[in-house]
Amino acid sequence: MARQIRDLTNTTLDDVPRPCRGCVFWEYAPADRALTLGAHDADFEKEAWVSEVSLVHGSAGKVVYVDGRPVGFALCGPQDAFRGADVFPLRISRDALFLAMLRILPDATGRGVGKALVHAVLKEAKARGKRAVECYGDRGWQHEACIVPASFLESIGFRVKREHPRFPLYRIDLGSLAKASKNVEAAVEAFLDNLFNNEPAVGKAPAR
Repeated sequence: MARQIRDLTNTTLDDVPRPCRGCVFWEYAPADRALTLGAHDADFEKEAWVSEVSLVHGSAGKVVYVDGRPVGFALCGPQDAFRGADVFPLRISRDALFLAMLRILPDATGRGVGKALVHAVLKEAKARGKRAVECYGDRGWQHEACIVPASFLESIGFRVKREHPRFPLYRIDLGSLAKASKNVEAAVEAFLDNLFNNEPAVGKAPAR
């Protein structure tokens, strides 16, 4: 089984599974969402947003492939790029990379795909000079919701930074993974190896 991680750009955007391919929940604030979708379709707006974010930040996340087939993705970057996050009462820290969404196709779970995707996000945070990854969790998650299930975040080592009855803010500190070691990447790899011996379920995208 050959696994590959690629940056989420306009080149790989069509490999993001539906309905996430055309979802702009995180990309626009609710008021702007209504205006933009009144003028253009969601696919167009998603493409425009990914193009802008990629131009400024290099990519808008990660896409994971198994044997050449796209099986999952992560949406991540600086919070300022995600206007949909403005409605949440808890703010992402400036020293953290924001993980907005992570989803894996149902038939790809339990094969190390989740580990590879989370690893890629943590490495991206390190490459951008960030000290942590932060993410909103949903304690009332339902199928196809646009927010990562809180139970999944807790199962992969995220800890609550700020409490909220429905949408707590979670965080993983890269420094705490490394502890006394200066090799953060090796510490992340060891952390994930231990964590994903029994890979937890994540919000699953419907098969395309």
